[in-house]
Amino acid sequence: MPDKATPRRKKMVISDAAVPFVARGGRVFGQQIVSADRDISDGEEVLVVDRNDRVITTAQAVL
Repeated sequence: MPDKATPRRKKMVISDAAVPFVARGGRVFGQQIVSADRDISDGEEVLVVDRNDRVITTAQAVL
């Protein structure tokens, strides 16, 4: 039987200051991003995490 591993979710890390705003439904702006996977494509759904790798929300990438 073939291995059906769950695909890896791409993510972006946001600044500590942005976490409360984004957690309440605010948008993520470029200046708030600390790091992100390089292979994120426009329109792709990504995980938005804090510096401790805790998921804050998901977002659709707009590049």
